[in-house]
Amino acid sequence: MKLATFEINTPLGPQRRVGVVMDAGIVDATAARSALLERQVPAAAAARIGAAQVPPEMVDLIGMGETGLDWVREAVAYVHSRGQEATGVGQRLVHAMDAITLLAPVPRPPGIANFSCWPAHGKAGAERGSVLKPAEEGGGILPYWKGNPDSYVGPGTTLRPPSYGQTSDLDVECEFVAIVGSGGRNLDRDAARRAIIGFTIVNDGSSRTRQLMEMKSGRGPAKGKDFDGGNIMGPWIVTHDEIGDLRDQRLSLSVNGEELSSASTADMSRDFEDMLGYLSLEQTIRPGHVISSGCYHRGCGMDLKRSWQSGERVELRVSGIGALVTMIG
Repeated sequence: MKLATFEINTPLGPQRRVGVVMDAGIVDATAARSALLERQVPAAAAARIGAAQVPPEMVDLIGMGETGLDWVREAVAYVHSRGQEATGVGQRLVHAMDAITLLAPVPRPPGIANFSCWPAHGKAGAERGSVLKPAEEGGGILPYWKGNPDSYVGPGTTLRPPSYGQTSDLDVECEFVAIVGSGGRNLDRDAARRAIIGFTIVNDGSSRTRQLMEMKSGRGPAKGKDFDGGNIMGPWIVTHDEIGDLRDQRLSLSVNGEELSSASTADMSRDFEDMLGYLSLEQTIRPGHVISSGCYHRGCGMDLKRSWQSGERVELRVSGIGALVTMIG
């Protein structure tokens, strides 16, 4: 499935919902569950039970793990087979994609762990004089830095430089990420795999001059990456059953329709089970936590020795997910 968080306009203002992306549009997952339940209980009761079984907030839904996803699948199949337009209380079941706004699939993640799983990207940084060094082999250390949950926005957003930067200093990074579902603590590999609900794309925006100045301290980026709208996520979460082989995903970066670089996940030094397992050591990981594999080599302007111009259309793609589009402001 492709699970999305979307916004619709109502007489009471914008309303946030969770949906399943299909060829015909986006199916309101909560409304679909209510429609299915109307076979057994009155419409008002079905709406209440449907919202409990398939909550309209992504973190609440994915926190239910596979049980919640199974309820969504059952409901969407029912709505698709019936061709029904609305529930008994008037909730629309299917929306045209051009009638809604896609938001970040997890609008405010409870946490973000940014690992670096692309050795060629790290080597390129070292050649530029980066003071950050890889962890020693066999030491059991998997370094990561923590992202800013409040900086996440949805696809189609314009990435703008902060006041202490400028457009020519702004950079994008193509990152393949996993989204935690049920979560947990001290997870082994099997438990970590079960705890991951699906995968999406993040454009990790950076104000490079500030970032490089900050990283001379050896502590990693701060305001170089912490600014409103600096992380763009989407367009949706793709579940395990649909994405295909995680070691055979093609990543790419295109600008104004021209592909500038690509990479294969076969070149990742670690998999998401390793990353989540390490992160969960003596720490409870909550539903919606973002686990990033980091930027692949040449998946950013810094590696490409290229700056971005206002008005350019950047497309970050993962073959089993789709494309995340960002405009440069």
